[in-house]
Amino acid sequence: MNILDKYIIKKFLAAFFFSVVILVSVICVIDFTEKNDDFIQHNLSMSKIIFGYYIYLFPYFANLLSPITIFIAVVFVTAQLAARTEIVAILASGVSFKRLMLPYAIGGTVVGLLIFGLIGWVLPIGNKSRVAFERAYIKLPYRFQGRNVHIKIGPRHYAYMESYDNINNIGFHFALETVDGTMLRRRLTADAINWDSTKHVWHLSPRWCARSAARRTRRSKPCRPATPP
Repeated sequence: MNILDKYIIKKFLAAFFFSVVILVSVICVIDFTEKNDDFIQHNLSMSKIIFGYYIYLFPYFANLLSPITIFIAVVFVTAQLAARTEIVAILASGVSFKRLMLPYAIGGTVVGLLIFGLIGWVLPIGNKSRVAFERAYIKLPYRFQGRNVHIKIGPRHYAYMESYDNINNIGFHFALETVDGTMLRRRLTADAINWDSTKHVWHLSPRWCARSAARRTRRSKPCRPATPP
């Protein structure tokens, strides 16, 4: 690596980092204006916003924009060399176009290694804090929108819910079936099923019915109110 290679690599890396800082800073400012109402609503201080959110959002956008910033750096450096007729002097000294690409390749390799480290170690840690901040102060709570949910919970057991409220942990029009091959052996139904987070159990409410295939010929028993938890 000679003086010319170091000169081009230095200018390339400076242009790359300058492009990253400028573009990501503009995006963060736009993002702040869009989410400012959420920050005000939760009465967040500026230090918490910067060090709890944007310090993790900055490397995320830097990685996202790395391809375009590399392209901008290459074009900027090459255009600057051409404007100063430095490329003419380089070619006149006997350097070929292929040899002129070497410092760009070295600079791209350095940037690639930095991005590899960013993706492998920095972003996974930062994304945990960034996503937790967004869930707490920006995004609305997740709501399950599925209808007529069928779940296999065992080799012979199948659960069904018409709908499920994940905020209150309640499933509506619940059914639990035991199936042997193609034969329904047992069916348990309830108007609703709710999760008790303190005891870590499910409760059937307000009325439930249990019917067995072995008692088909008998008169079905009426539905009974669920035992209070």
